[in-house]
Amino acid sequence: MYSLIALLLTVFLFVYVNSEHLSGNEDQSQISTSLMKNTRATIKKEPNLSYNNDKYYVSGVPQNVKVSLIGPSGLVKAAENTGNFQVVADLNGLKPGTHTINLKTSGLSSEISARTDPEKIKVKISKKGQASFPVQVRYDSNKIAKEYAAGVANSNRQSVKVTGARTDIKKIESVVADVNLSDNVKKSVSRNVLLRAIDENGKQLDVTISPETARVNVPIYLASSHKKVPLRLVSGGQGVDGKKYDFSTDTKYVTLTGTKDALKKIDELKVSVSLAGVDADEDRTISLVSDRSGITAVSPETIQVHIDVKSDAKSSSSSGSSSTSETTSSSDSRYEPSNSSSSDAVSSDKGSSEGSGESGSSSSSSSTSSPE
Repeated sequence: MYSLIALLLTVFLFVYVNSEHLSGNEDQSQISTSLMKNTRATIKKEPNLSYNNDKYYVSGVPQNVKVSLIGPSGLVKAAENTGNFQVVADLNGLKPGTHTINLKTSGLSSEISARTDPEKIKVKISKKGQASFPVQVRYDSNKIAKEYAAGVANSNRQSVKVTGARTDIKKIESVVADVNLSDNVKKSVSRNVLLRAIDENGKQLDVTISPETARVNVPIYLASSHKKVPLRLVSGGQGVDGKKYDFSTDTKYVTLTGTKDALKKIDELKVSVSLAGVDADEDRTISLVSDRSGITAVSPETIQVHIDVKSDAKSSSSSGSSSTSETTSSSDSRYEPSNSSSSDAVSSDKGSSEGSGESGSSSSSSSTSSPE
């Protein structure tokens, strides 16, 4: 009985081992067949151009091209995973101008068939130029929540190096870091921003910026502080030849709303009065705004300004004893002061000491001498 049982176990083990061996051979055969079977894959690769980089700059090169690979599964899979091949184009010997060049692959096994899409690209070869530009941070202030204001935005890159065609380098108006703010933002924003070189029309130029990104910070504060400051009218433009101008307004002070730090730096609000085409006395409504960072509102929002126009000859004959009319201070020293009397003059001594030449804001009858 024991001998019979031993014989049966021996036969069973023999059959089992042979069946496992045959199965293993079949699996190996299947794996080998699978590796040898042709397969297809599509990979994105950056073109690698060969040219004199010290002398020329090439533009119009796509960031990536598609490469279709067909070949044994194992080789294609290896190329797909490692990416150890290149898409190349030889530009050596080509002169400045626009050229259509063929793309080829390099570094692939001879058993793999490869095709690029597109097969040809159009590039422009130009003489190389380089320059450094400061980084300007830009953002939409309308995205900032009401009663909040932005401080001075800053970047960790004070300046960057720009490389490109000489003609494009000359067109660069500025290098900007545009920060996209969310609506009604109330907190400071800090992020990495891609830099762009733009021309005077805001069009982006095809150049290389190094480094290409900057860390930008836009501080945003609650702007609920108020400060009352005097108003100062200043001349905007040259006006009409042969004419002299005086300004006057009944508004002596305005109230600014903003951050505490911003208000500390402001002692007065300058209001520009445009003189373009003004050749006769005129009353004008002027909107009050402040372009100072951190100031969110000005009250009142508008003022009434009277522009008094005199001929040059009349002003010259009375210039020896002329006085400037003021409410808060006189205008910029672009014009000779003319005679006018004022009452309720505010900070008239201060205005005279600043030498604001041509005009002032007035609504009273005491006069102040002009230092000129």
